[in-house]
Amino acid sequence: MGTFLLSLDEIARVKKAHRIEHTTELAERTNVSRKTWTTALKTRRATPDILAALANLGARPDKVLILDDAPIQAVSA
Repeated sequence: MGTFLLSLDEIARVKKAHRIEHTTELAERTNVSRKTWTTALKTRRATPDILAALANLGARPDKVLILDDAPIQAVSA
């Protein structure tokens, strides 16, 4: 079973369309903190705030998430 991850390609497309180069600009344009954006881009985990911000920037709903079907590996202690 896989998980859904943010599509970095779709985020890049949206950033290019709005001439956004840095996470600080994403934060200013979306009222979502820079830290939240940095975490989302690093982990590729979607949160309601990130998804709403991307929707407001015109992200395509059918492209914003992708299925990561790589097997989940157990972490041993």
